Amino acid sequence: MKSHRALLISIGIVAVLFVAVITYGILNDETSYSTHSGLGSSISLSPDDATLAFSYYENGKEAIYLGSLEDGEVRKVTEPAEQDHRMPQFSPVGEGFLYLAANSVGVQSLHHKTGETGESIKLTGTEVHVSDAAFSPDGSTIYYMAIPAEDFLKPEGEKENGADLFSVNAEGGDFLKLTDKDSFAMDDLTVSGDGTTLYYTEFDGVQRLIAYSIEEGMESAYLPQYISNDLYHPDFFNDEGLLAYTAVSEESKNNGSLYEYELFLMETSSGETKRLTDFNASVASPTFFHHENRIAFLMQPNWPSQPEDYEAMTVDYSSGETSSVSLDFPEPNTEFRPSALAHWLANPITVTGLYLLLFGLLTVYCQSALKKRYLPVKVSAVLTGIILAGSFAVAVFDPWTAIGLFALAAGLAVCTGIILVFAYSYRRSEKTMNEI
Repeated sequence: MKSHRALLISIGIVAVLFVAVITYGILNDETSYSTHSGLGSSISLSPDDATLAFSYYENGKEAIYLGSLEDGEVRKVTEPAEQDHRMPQFSPVGEGFLYLAANSVGVQSLHHKTGETGESIKLTGTEVHVSDAAFSPDGSTIYYMAIPAEDFLKPEGEKENGADLFSVNAEGGDFLKLTDKDSFAMDDLTVSGDGTTLYYTEFDGVQRLIAYSIEEGMESAYLPQYISNDLYHPDFFNDEGLLAYTAVSEESKNNGSLYEYELFLMETSSGETKRLTDFNASVASPTFFHHENRIAFLMQPNWPSQPEDYEAMTVDYSSGETSSVSLDFPEPNTEFRPSALAHWLANPITVTGLYLLLFGLLTVYCQSALKKRYLPVKVSAVLTGIILAGSFAVAVFDPWTAIGLFALAAGLAVCTGIILVFAYSYRRSEKTMNEI
């Protein structure tokens, strides 16, 4: 009886922890970045190659920093209050840069900071969500891609409008809408060296690289004779003679593992392509140096975990030699915060572990007290079936929720299998111990 009481107490403790973690995960509106410290997802090089612009999370707050590539000194150049500042891009002339400011619901507005200590001009309001932006070669115009904020905040499948291209004077003023296509997804905007063409990626079943003629207002697939696979984060150099981009490595496609993204370089005149990295991870934001045969980029060794733990690196595309960028990043605040611990615990691994522990203890109790060791297995199987049926029931109304429920049911099915194996093994081990 004492052993049964101890089991029941253990089951109660684990059940309370399990419910608490699930409840916190549902009710908590913070993301995995709420307490994160580390590099953001985009970098930019100054015209003289001396300075790297990047965003950096310091205990959950993201701001723009400039880092000297000569001595590693880092300077914070924006002070966000209720927003996060990200995706900086240097002006091709002068010391200014643009960046995006995300509000509490994730809507991003476009800003132009005229210098490290200069004023910050807000170019768009909260009526649109800006996903990317780029300067014209003379720095006078900023091109950007945006979607109405109300549509950005709607679930996929319920959006009435998509993304389009826009332009605005770098000093502010009225915007000009360049396209009216309501694209499902537009990203990775860049401008040609002569200022006549915009390049960007667009997803319409496959990820394509698009060239948009500003004068003609026409778009077309860029180099379709050479580019047949999905590519991401394109960046051009030498009057579009070289194209750097990231793409899924062939080995990760062929071996059925998680897709891994490496850095590639193409000579656009011939389509000749070579692979520059072999990290078996994820590479992002390649950026050409202006006066050296090098490319700066971000590498995420913890891919696909979140928050992303990026490292800034460079590669010499003549020799293929890679090296890390040494910068004196801010020291994160290490003081203990209960909310940070709770957020760290509320993750799929913890939830899965608590679920298996709870049903494992229930299996031991049901065997020793009720002689029904497979009862917890049946309960888990029924729960899996209910969630699976629910995924099919809501698929017509909300496909994305249905996908989430189906993934949850698949995870529960695996857990049910593990519990079944444990129940069988526990009974065998108990029988063996009794015989001894």
